[in-house]
Amino acid sequence: MAITDSQKVDLLWKKVGFSKAKTDTNASKKAPNEGNVSDLIVKTSMIWAQSDDIPGVIPSSNSSIIHVYLDSVSGAKETTEDGTASNNRTWKTGTTNWIPPSFGATYQLKVYAAATGLANAQSSGTQLFETGSGNEDQWYFDYQSGILHFIGDNLPTDIGTATSNVIYVAGAKYVGSTGIGADASGASATFRKSNLTAVFADATINEGDIIEVTDAGDGEYAIYLAKQDNPASTGHLTLISTRDSSGTDAATLSSTVNHSDGNVTLGNVSNLSRPMEVLIEVTTVFDGDTTITIGDDADPDRLMPATYVDLSEQQVFAVNPSYVYTDALDSNNTIKAYVSTTSGSQGTAKIRVSYV
Repeated sequence: MAITDSQKVDLLWKKVGFSKAKTDTNASKKAPNEGNVSDLIVKTSMIWAQSDDIPGVIPSSNSSIIHVYLDSVSGAKETTEDGTASNNRTWKTGTTNWIPPSFGATYQLKVYAAATGLANAQSSGTQLFETGSGNEDQWYFDYQSGILHFIGDNLPTDIGTATSNVIYVAGAKYVGSTGIGADASGASATFRKSNLTAVFADATINEGDIIEVTDAGDGEYAIYLAKQDNPASTGHLTLISTRDSSGTDAATLSSTVNHSDGNVTLGNVSNLSRPMEVLIEVTTVFDGDTTITIGDDADPDRLMPATYVDLSEQQVFAVNPSYVYTDALDSNNTIKAYVSTTSGSQGTAKIRVSYV
């Protein structure tokens, strides 16, 4: 037994109207009660990346985005009859992505019946209206596939089997970029710059673009969102994230040092950071005259002097300093371990600095 038309309509109603999969008859399960989502799939290649650049009125000339099929521009498009369908029922433009009237009323397709090979089919042919002539001879145009179908019970007189006319269509098709990429209107691009000066020097940065700056002025990275095209000051940017806010500026700095390492950078801390605890765990005892201090280049034993550590013992040594780093540049707030020796030949220690 053939599938009934009512079942076919129910399937389409649920699929198109409610994005649901049909699992039962309409009598047993109404569309809102279907529980399985079945969205339409949109291929990347179907996305009109420059659709925002389509004007609201059909243009009077061709461009890199729109090709216009009007007598006054490129001539109406002559179609080809679909030989697999009933005589004169279906006509193919041979091209896809026609712009529908949802972009503007003037994109509404116009259909003409005329002799083949005309350059002025609009003025020489007979216009056939979408709603028909009152004789159940309506037509339907699929803007995506570019196929015209006379969907009414009858064919218009001017395209009947007794004529040699063909169908012409007048409208416009999209020829711009497709897919998701740099040409997508409204899509943000990503930039990586060394500093803000480099950002302000780049005229290709547009509103909505994301910029990673290696040094935002404090020696650490920051991520910005452009609030306008060609930003020229920080007022034209929105700060999204910094090294501190993202959590990568950890609250603990650590490293393992050996007797011969010299000065070892533990890491930078931000303005107003306060080291709360400094630990040195001697895992292999040191010999000779080796000393270890923790501090910075301005004061190498600021956080832990050498007198607080006995490197000849395999123990953990801790201090609780009270110093607050106040330099605006994080790179100037660099905490280091200073390992010094003239006669030492062994020794390993784990160092950890916790701060807030």
